[in-house]
Amino acid sequence: MKLTSAMLADAAQVQSGKLFVLGGGFDTISVRSLPATHRSLSLAMVAEVGPDERQRDLELHISLIDEDGTPVGVEAKGMLRVGAPPNLPPGSPSIVPIVSPFHNITFTEAKGYVFVISLDDVELARVAFRVVLLPDG
Repeated sequence: MKLTSAMLADAAQVQSGKLFVLGGGFDTISVRSLPATHRSLSLAMVAEVGPDERQRDLELHISLIDEDGTPVGVEAKGMLRVGAPPNLPPGSPSIVPIVSPFHNITFTEAKGYVFVISLDDVELARVAFRVVLLPDG
């Protein structure tokens, strides 16, 4: 499996095999004070799953670390199982939208962060962003 795209979004969902994204593609969260709690943040992804990876459990793991590589204590784990649509040509990959929502993440420092996305303990991608403190005024 490989990720063909991954982004942060205010919200995202999968409906009928399609990815719906609201407020996506940003890399900065601006806050008025610290610590700051971000109520809703979603990781929206599109995966390409090869024929040899279908019909078996794929272990997906997402963890949030800061720019120093320190885990923030936010993570998601899940199993993904992809079937083969009947109209898919032999040997073709399946395109699979995936959403991982996160709620009430508290940021204690204004700095860089990254979601690390792994499959079966192999890193697939990183989605980086930063938290910035707005100036007074």
